Amino acid sequence: MNRIEKYNYNGRTDDEAVHERIHQVIKDYNGESGVPVITGFSSDEGVKRNKGTVGAAEGPFKVREKMSSYAFMNDLYDFGTIIGTENLEQSQQSLGDAVYEIYKNDSFPIIIGGGHETFYGHYLGGRQAFSGKIAILNFDAHLDLRDEIPSSGTMFHQILSADQEADYYCLGLQPQGNTKKLYDTADKFGVRYYTIDEVRETDAIDKVAEQLENYDAVLMTLCMDSIQQSASPGVSAPSPNGYTPLEIHKLISRFATLPNLKSFDVSEVSPPLDINDQTSAMAASIIHKFLSVRASF
Repeated sequence: MNRIEKYNYNGRTDDEAVHERIHQVIKDYNGESGVPVITGFSSDEGVKRNKGTVGAAEGPFKVREKMSSYAFMNDLYDFGTIIGTENLEQSQQSLGDAVYEIYKNDSFPIIIGGGHETFYGHYLGGRQAFSGKIAILNFDAHLDLRDEIPSSGTMFHQILSADQEADYYCLGLQPQGNTKKLYDTADKFGVRYYTIDEVRETDAIDKVAEQLENYDAVLMTLCMDSIQQSASPGVSAPSPNGYTPLEIHKLISRFATLPNLKSFDVSEVSPPLDINDQTSAMAASIIHKFLSVRASF
């Protein structure tokens, strides 16, 4: 297991006697059942290997900082942050082990990356915990189906090549960011993918929501580069025509209520690339929306 670093939440307090903000209610996770558990993955080795601009390793800390003073009064726990190294594969396995420990107690991991290589560790824990058919639901500008050394651009190829019981749904693709080879690879694996225009202009969301009901488990992941650059500039590959803040909050709210949804990660927040902490604040807002909408964990 890689080193785990705890985060010290702090923020505004209106009344010491009334715990009504995240920093007042959140506790260290010690095996509690039926609760949401924030888990960090401090890694951008996958982004580096994918020839992107590093900085996402700082994401788990800055997003927590932005969340800390948010109004919240329900149970919430924090596992800590797995500190990644240049040995990406070992780091991802450590994340998978941490996620599995949370699943074993029937609790719900909410993972803050890190580059999008975060999802492979997320998946390793999910596949260890759940047998049968699983669905991967990815909000992303990119398919991330490269067949090369493991990186932030290879996770879904790695999974689909090895797991015949996994299906992949990708919503929000940017055509300029995906080559014909990537689309051909997606077709070969039977990926259900939709461009940002198809999400906006067709009934894609309703179709996907209906299809996801048929799986034993759904793992959901959000790459912050799927959100428009003006609202989410602090990512390795910004999208000028990505999801608006309203669109992404509505989408996350829609899928947060899936009964078979088992976990959620938010990846690719890179504080060194950000402007006025906009991207970290956006990620924090999305996680807060998710926590507020999901009725039970």
